[in-house]
Amino acid sequence: MSENSQEPAPSQAPVRAPAAKRTNRRIGEILADLGYATPEQIEETIKSEEDAGLQLGLRLLRRNIITDVQLAHALAVRLGVGFTDLSHLSDIDPEAVGVVPERIARRYLLIPTALEGKTLTVAMTSPGNVFAIDAVRAATGYEVKALAAPERAIRQAQDRCYGFGADLENSASELASIEVGASEEEEQSLDVGQIRNEAEDAPVVKYVDSLISHAIQDRASDIHIEPARDAVSVRIRVDGRLRPTIAPPKNMQNAVISRIKILSSLDIAEKRLPLDGRLRVKLQGREVDLRVSTLPTIHGEKVVLRILDKTAVRMELEKIGADAQFLEHLRVILRRQTGMILVTGPTGSGKTTTLYACLNYVREVSKNIISVEDPVEYEIEGVTQVLARSEIGMTFARALRSILRQDPDIVMVGEIRDLETLEIGIRASLTGHLVLSTLHTNDAVSTVTRMVNMGAEPYLIASTLITCAAQRLVRTICPDCKEEYEPTPALRARLEDLLQVKTPAKLLHGKGCPGCGGTGYYGRTAVFEFFNIDAAARDMITRRASEQELRTQQKSQGTGNLMENALRRALVGETTVEEALLLETSL
Repeated sequence: MSENSQEPAPSQAPVRAPAAKRTNRRIGEILADLGYATPEQIEETIKSEEDAGLQLGLRLLRRNIITDVQLAHALAVRLGVGFTDLSHLSDIDPEAVGVVPERIARRYLLIPTALEGKTLTVAMTSPGNVFAIDAVRAATGYEVKALAAPERAIRQAQDRCYGFGADLENSASELASIEVGASEEEEQSLDVGQIRNEAEDAPVVKYVDSLISHAIQDRASDIHIEPARDAVSVRIRVDGRLRPTIAPPKNMQNAVISRIKILSSLDIAEKRLPLDGRLRVKLQGREVDLRVSTLPTIHGEKVVLRILDKTAVRMELEKIGADAQFLEHLRVILRRQTGMILVTGPTGSGKTTTLYACLNYVREVSKNIISVEDPVEYEIEGVTQVLARSEIGMTFARALRSILRQDPDIVMVGEIRDLETLEIGIRASLTGHLVLSTLHTNDAVSTVTRMVNMGAEPYLIASTLITCAAQRLVRTICPDCKEEYEPTPALRARLEDLLQVKTPAKLLHGKGCPGCGGTGYYGRTAVFEFFNIDAAARDMITRRASEQELRTQQKSQGTGNLMENALRRALVGETTVEEALLLETSL
């Protein structure tokens, strides 16, 4: 978090500032005058060689000193034009959108907002771009009044007005206009050809394509299609929370589900058993994989699509969200030639992403790295990835035994599920291999207890385990609606009691805006705790010390637990105190 975190929040800029006179002042001066960056931050950025070829505003943006809303506001002041943060989609006139072709809007990063007489008001990332203004004027025949607006807000407005959101609404309306669809009883009597024909009707195809595109664009990790007695519910999971989206009518439920099954190469005639499939879509030049799971229910098949968007996953060690202390610890232990590193946490806490980041960090031509996973979520260049398939006997344990005959230097096991896999992993680390894996436990210390309960000998655990890390994902504050607030005396006292540090006079949270769906959060980051298996810890494990003794040892290492580390991130404005305190219930 920059020193600027306590300066006026982006939302304090006027929603639609009136145009003023153009000024020749530099953008850095304006940002400083507006309180968005300090002169020291600006001077340091100018002197830095990082991103030296970019304009100063973009360099400050990349260094997280300013936000895109603040940059757009400063640009508006410099050019003497109006400013809008597009915080309300109701500010956008559909009639204005209709007169500007989508290709021009997306090419020049703009969105029309109003049409009054012969003047078309357009929000732009570069309101001084005369070529863009001329292109809009030529395409529409209207005079153009330019406003400055942040890039992300413009892209979101484009997707809502031109693209995925609008497509989804339109396709759902088309489905609703189809009066006859196969009921559950009628579906049973249809042959495969009839089911396929119904699933390949243009409105059905369009709805499924729009739903998937809309979910990917909204950064969703999952799509849930849930049949009920008289309706169908469709929800997408964004930043770990489910939110409703536009659903098809009940009479088109079976056609929509059959379409998804066709895309994922599943048997459309099989409705009595759970099925698992996979499909790949191409969106805006990038390929996205989806895992598909069906589950028979009393009202039809429920379908969940897990979205595996590699471009949305940060696989660099520096970008997984770890603090400097844990990152340095991780870099040191990843240089080891032997031993076992375990990452723990519940499903969906980002464990696999952390392991991928670790593999990315250590991979080099001189090392043979092999992983066994179920499923293989993302492909990593330079790593031999093996798919475990228990239904044909290719279990983690069997795959791991074969991998050890392939002369590996580093082995990653997607998950340790049983004693056999654990024992082979321990043996591998004893015989000169670095082993990385995951385990389901609540915190770092209970990893040792879990290994003992699974049947591993304590002296072997002590000899091989290097570190165990627990992690959770917490939502980060939306940068577009971040604002200060004063914590209550009770909250301040609680924080000081937990962290033994003085609480700042003001904390940060998001007030909610269209960009974050009114939640105040945008994106997630990982928080960690780790238990370093040093000489004292090895001795305690060997003599079967209690979990409480191990916890005392971990606390003496000064690394903090999950909630404490999340609260520290809240104090510097990355997440909120409320989000961090939720971790207390999971410990």
